[in-house]
Amino acid sequence: MRRWTTVMLAMLAGCSQGDDAPTSVNLTQSDEPVLPSPTPTPEALVTIPTRFVGTWDSDGTACAATTPGANRTVIAANALRIGDRDLPTRAITAAEAGAVDVDVIGDRSGITEQRRYRLALGSGGSLELTGVDGPARLVRCDAPAGAEAAARNTIALNLAPDGLQTVAGASSRALSFGAPTDIVLRVVEAATQTLPERSRNADCGEGPLDIATYPRIAVYFREGRFVGWSARGRGLTTMGGVGIGSKRADVESVIDAPVEETSLGREFSSGGLSGLYDAKDNVSALWAGSTCIAR
Repeated sequence: MRRWTTVMLAMLAGCSQGDDAPTSVNLTQSDEPVLPSPTPTPEALVTIPTRFVGTWDSDGTACAATTPGANRTVIAANALRIGDRDLPTRAITAAEAGAVDVDVIGDRSGITEQRRYRLALGSGGSLELTGVDGPARLVRCDAPAGAEAAARNTIALNLAPDGLQTVAGASSRALSFGAPTDIVLRVVEAATQTLPERSRNADCGEGPLDIATYPRIAVYFREGRFVGWSARGRGLTTMGGVGIGSKRADVESVIDAPVEETSLGREFSSGGLSGLYDAKDNVSALWAGSTCIAR
């Protein structure tokens, strides 16, 4: 009996070792391995975008100082100067939400260093500079040079049935529903040059919504994700020009938007975009996504 038990234990141990051992697989021509899709390569830029070019510092007092301090940052098309250090660029890469990653090379005590700085526009047109020492928020000390530079320095915001679109210079980017809250807030703040009023509506049918309200738009979030927007007054439009105050004839010339009588009034919709006409056939309300509209 003891011998039989010993044999069984040895067999079980052998099975356990076999399960843990890696299995050898011979791939034939028909057994090609399935490789994961490659991660998209970030867009490489030739120069730092004009909206970042200029002189920046901690505040207005620092900007007016005769002798620049350690936070004085001068951004050119292909170089940074932070404090008294000149940092030529080695690579410039577009990042999320209009930000830019700038790889620079510099000399510190005879040692060549390579560092990365992230540039992003924040609320009120400030510069959010993130580097090895952490984030810093700087204000612009100078005005953009020339009308072309001023135009490029502006981020335009457009409404879309599936989110928002930003336009900076000749480039545009989609900010679709599902984007993280912090990215959407940063972009809208940069575009509107204002900080939002934050609130929460717990009575929405699909669940509570967090709301960021700006002068011309309210943006809605659920569980840290962008889920909807509603226009507030004139100023923002879709790429086709549909916005608050648009005439019905102009709306129907660019989108197919059937109208029906609802509890809200004369309501139209087209591919996720919804709105209302007033008694004069002008758009009086416009929204998309989840906005917690009471019907």
